[in-house]
Amino acid sequence: MAKNSPRAQTRLSVSNRAALAEEYAKDVPVDELVRRFGIHRTTVHRLASQAGISVRRRGLDEPGRQKAARLYEQGMTLEEVAAELAIGDETVRSAVVACGGTIRPRGRRPARV
Repeated sequence: MAKNSPRAQTRLSVSNRAALAEEYAKDVPVDELVRRFGIHRTTVHRLASQAGISVRRRGLDEPGRQKAARLYEQGMTLEEVAAELAIGDETVRSAVVACGGTIRPRGRRPARV
């Protein structure tokens, strides 16, 4: 016998589904929609698809990866680059590595002279 999921399910009303689709179409980040509507990110993609909106791919395109790597190379932290580009810090890390960069050790940055 299957167990019930320990997570509560959130059922969106028709008006909330329409609002979610509208926000998604306006390029509101999926993480923001997840927080606002209390649903899982796969649900966001499923509802957007059901509304006839093409689903955005996660990650960065090549120019975005190069920009993230360049900002990191210029001294910004992973978190700072992520905030600047409105992406996750793991996406920045992947972009830096994909562009041939190396990740700096954690801790204090050296003082700039």
